[in-house]
Amino acid sequence: MKLLLDEQISGKVAERLRDRGHEVTAATDDPSLRGLSDPDLFEVAQEQGRALVTYNRVDFEPIIREYTQMDREHHGLVIVHPMRFPSWEFARIAAALESLLMGPSLGMGFLIWLQDPDRPSST
Repeated sequence: MKLLLDEQISGKVAERLRDRGHEVTAATDDPSLRGLSDPDLFEVAQEQGRALVTYNRVDFEPIIREYTQMDREHHGLVIVHPMRFPSWEFARIAAALESLLMGPSLGMGFLIWLQDPDRPSST
């Protein structure tokens, strides 16, 4: 799986993951991606075959619903909870994303919340 990190997620996270061999792009690292609207950024992720990683659940969930209504597949959306993963905790975010990348394939069209591999999830 390849990832595109939304602007709220530091390029340091992408750098850590790339150093470990993963295909990750950060919007903050690419001038052509900075400032794009959410629908345009999501479309770029789809064109590049990447799942989008974001804190911005409110704006991206409707985009996912629109894709579903239009019967369009997408490469996935990973939502990061700001209380569980504060933006300055680069190492924790990178570790959780790496755990996701190393796990079983999620296929197309997924929408998941990022989980901390060191903490049990509450259900």
